[in-house]
Amino acid sequence: MPYFAVDDKAHSHTKMRRANNAAIGLWTLIGSWVAQQLTDGHVPGEIAKMYGTTPQMRRLVSAGLWHEHGHTCPRCPAVRPGDFYMHDYRESGNPSRAEVEARRNKDAEKKRRQRSGYSTPPPPPGQMPFDEEPPPGDEDAPPEETPRPPRRTAPAMAAIPADWEPSRNDVHAANTARTDSGRAPLNADQVDILTRKFVRRMTEERRTAAEWGGRWRQWAETERPDQPPTGGVVVHLPAGRAAGAPVSTADKRAGEAFALAARLRAEGNA
Repeated sequence: MPYFAVDDKAHSHTKMRRANNAAIGLWTLIGSWVAQQLTDGHVPGEIAKMYGTTPQMRRLVSAGLWHEHGHTCPRCPAVRPGDFYMHDYRESGNPSRAEVEARRNKDAEKKRRQRSGYSTPPPPPGQMPFDEEPPPGDEDAPPEETPRPPRRTAPAMAAIPADWEPSRNDVHAANTARTDSGRAPLNADQVDILTRKFVRRMTEERRTAAEWGGRWRQWAETERPDQPPTGGVVVHLPAGRAAGAPVSTADKRAGEAFALAARLRAEGNA
């Protein structure tokens, strides 16, 4: 839209100081009307009388802000009798009628092309729309699409394998957390007992996960594997002896004594 320019030093300009505030108010109102109507600075006499008084008009003429018929300013055009002209209208930064209409026509043509589906003029018959790329710096050229990053695929969820075992890092992290919270670290036998219990629980609850180490660590940080499960007795093998290896007589007796003590404790708590 057109505008009426007022310099930021207008408040202290000699011509402004020579005209009073009422005359400056008329000058501003008429400037807005001239910009809207695209008269290039010409003020019809009837419009001036509609917005202001004769003394105000005389003030603007005597201050050199307006010109009337027969003026001698070499930079401003001639004025018809009864009309006025705003001094240095074009030199003050106000757009001309031709500039405003050219900009409006350009904007209208751009919108028309956008509504028709083309951001540039349609190609001649027989030529594909995208045979040639738009020249560099063409403001009407369609923006290039930014390639999207590849979508990450979520890891597959699966049930826990029956022979699943924690890694060394899982055991180390669980023991570190237990030590930090004041609990005793797990030995190899306790890790084995706790892991079998963990696998059984996850299987019974039909849990699925993409990675079981983290869940096992949370389980191992707070679980108490030194307590045997209800209804049975867990016999700990000596350190260094694998499951299924031959058991000596001394080991058998130690296991039987451990089982008897556990049963007596269970009966005493019943």
